[in-house]
Amino acid sequence: MRMSGGGGGFGGMLGNMRGLNASGDRAATVDNLSDDSVVGAAYDHKVVMRLLTYIAPYKRWAILAILSVTLYTGANVCIPLLVKLGIDDAIKSGNLALLHWIGVAFLLVAVVHFVSNYCQFVFMPKVGQGILYSLRTKMFNHLQEMSPSFYHRTPVGRIMSRSQSDVLQLQETFELIVQSFSDLLSLFGIITLMMILDWQLALICLSITPPLFFILGYWQKFARHSFFRIRRAIDRVTGEYNQNITGIRVVQSLNRQDTNMAHFDELNSEHLNANMEASRYSGSLQPVVELLIGIAMGFGVVLAGGVMAKGGVLELGVLVAFALWIQRFFEPIRQLTMQYSQLQRAMAAGVRIFEVLDLEPEVKDEPDAEELPQIQGEIRFENVYFHYVPGVDVLKDINLHIRPGENVAIVGSTGAGKSTMVTLIHRFADVTQGRIMVDGYDIRHVTRQSLAGQMSMVLQEPYLFSGTVADNIRYNQEDATEEEVIEAAKTVGAHDFIMNLENDYDTVLAERGVNLSVGQRQLLSFARAVVGDPRVIILDEATANIDTQTELMIQEALQRVLVGRTSIVIAHRLSTVRNADKIIVLNRGELVEMGSHEELLALNGVYERLYAVNYGLLAESDTAAELDALERGERRGASAGEPDSLPGAGLLPAPADD
Repeated sequence: MRMSGGGGGFGGMLGNMRGLNASGDRAATVDNLSDDSVVGAAYDHKVVMRLLTYIAPYKRWAILAILSVTLYTGANVCIPLLVKLGIDDAIKSGNLALLHWIGVAFLLVAVVHFVSNYCQFVFMPKVGQGILYSLRTKMFNHLQEMSPSFYHRTPVGRIMSRSQSDVLQLQETFELIVQSFSDLLSLFGIITLMMILDWQLALICLSITPPLFFILGYWQKFARHSFFRIRRAIDRVTGEYNQNITGIRVVQSLNRQDTNMAHFDELNSEHLNANMEASRYSGSLQPVVELLIGIAMGFGVVLAGGVMAKGGVLELGVLVAFALWIQRFFEPIRQLTMQYSQLQRAMAAGVRIFEVLDLEPEVKDEPDAEELPQIQGEIRFENVYFHYVPGVDVLKDINLHIRPGENVAIVGSTGAGKSTMVTLIHRFADVTQGRIMVDGYDIRHVTRQSLAGQMSMVLQEPYLFSGTVADNIRYNQEDATEEEVIEAAKTVGAHDFIMNLENDYDTVLAERGVNLSVGQRQLLSFARAVVGDPRVIILDEATANIDTQTELMIQEALQRVLVGRTSIVIAHRLSTVRNADKIIVLNRGELVEMGSHEELLALNGVYERLYAVNYGLLAESDTAAELDALERGERRGASAGEPDSLPGAGLLPAPADD
């Protein structure tokens, strides 16, 4: 499906999905995602098991990373033991041969320590970056499959947060898990060796551990609160950036820079204060750990160990080894404490990422969906109802037959359901009752790709991508030749202005094509729509934002473009639909009138009033009042010959015939 443009009536239609509760009242925008500030446990088994599926392609590197960490930890723990053997078994006894062998062992341990440490820093990033690559690729692909309604319910900032920062956070999970494994292994090895050498001194030295864990638990409560605060603050700062950058023209036109700056300064100050608070909590932990290390060293090793050594119950080498182990013992604890919060964030990031990946598109192919063959462009609406919120119908019992090659216009006041109709044809959403047929196929039973490949859509707001003019025209037809691109541009009247650009078709466009005028951007959107020779073209307010001269140029181009194609045109400017084969008039979700321009004017009904407003012959407030009167079946004025039924009702076709 070629969508040339963005926003406009289609965006307004999808905006109806935002913030509607069951009763149809407006409320805050609600999306499918949980609160970003929620942080759970430091270990989430579901997250870890799903993460392992992403590690599988890199399992060789993962195994090497874990092996390297294990060897590094073992070498680190064994160094104090070699010191003990050197002092007690070699130096005291004067056994120089043993001292030489211990020296060789020291050298070997140092080599193992170096090599394993190096391999650890090589293999772990390989796995981590591989996970990052796989997650980002899958996230991008999945987001492209999501229905448009998801993006209109969900703030862009939250989607970007999950696809960027959360993915990066989850990538670090593997490294954190491996590092935590290393720290736990180190603690186990140290405690085991200390208990083997002298369990009494080990218990004395380790008696400081319970108070340490009590302090860490108390500290963790405040640190977690601090993390919540940082998360909320950065989300708001990111959201404010996104809002002001994308809406910069509105900001500048309304001269809101100073006000917005003051508001951003408040949000940024909150982010600063949250980070400063977190720094204070992190900074307070380090001195506490150092104090406990000093206490364990002073009272455990120096005082208790010294007394035991003087009494002859403890060897000097054991005392030195204990001093070295105590230093190594608190380092893993300190690391595990810091990693606890990181693991919480990583697990929460995993929950948020997999939450997005588990979202099902609202519209997806059926398991047995068939390919739609080459179509002629016949479209039928059969008793179609549609709602975004149950109980609040946006379209009501629509019956419509569009013949192949027919030019059909859809008109109506804002909110009448015009854009919703074309949305259903494109299968951005599925009908809630009834069915839509294209060339006799229920579009719910064919693949979306085969349907979309034979349709094009031009929206009110032209959206161009960074790249050359030619790249934008062939955006959905990458195999289009240069001749086909030029022919499409000539067909819509864009060739002349393109040739006046600096590098004609090779001119690089800025983001959104802002280095072109609105009319030029829209002409490129038309060229992009026709280059693939679609059988159905939909114009959703496509000429609403362009000047009269450009509109006339496009109208002339359309006379050539639409020949032999089914076209559906949505327009507020009724001058653009006067020559349509059939004009559909919608009012509050119902098809109330249908016919040619002259036939509808003769009815003196809804279309006639819209036409009067369009040309300034009737105030819009008067039209609204008269439309309400029409819905109640009241007469317009005192015309004795008008029926009391809904104007144009007699023109509505029977489903079996039309």
